[in-house]
Amino acid sequence: MIMPILLAALALQDAPSPGPAAPVMPAPAITIEQLPIEQATAARCAIAFATVSRWQKAGDPRGEAYPNIETGGGREFFVQVMAKLMEEAGLTRENVIALAFDGVEDHDKPDGAERVAAMMPACQEMKSAAGL
Repeated sequence: MIMPILLAALALQDAPSPGPAAPVMPAPAITIEQLPIEQATAARCAIAFATVSRWQKAGDPRGEAYPNIETGGGREFFVQVMAKLMEEAGLTRENVIALAFDGVEDHDKPDGAERVAAMMPACQEMKSAAGL
């Protein structure tokens, strides 16, 4: 039940922005900064993978420097991390969706690509350690 909903949320971020009438996601009930360090690190990496996947699907040059996220386990890492946040941190589906959308929007800021690039080597290691 959780995985299809999280996959749908990830797919939604791939859709082109409809313009000024786009619905605004509610603020998450918790921020990444409020999570324990292990959960926060995993969430940041999951969101970085979702961001790069979005760039790659859109043909954005910012995604070219990375291996394919879809076939390389990044999507599965995202799903597992978000499901684990729901279980361990007691977050709702809406909470993790809002948390993910906030993170992806943050990466679309001017310095977002540099921040993703800085964290991606550690995130790739974390994904590999998870067996993905």
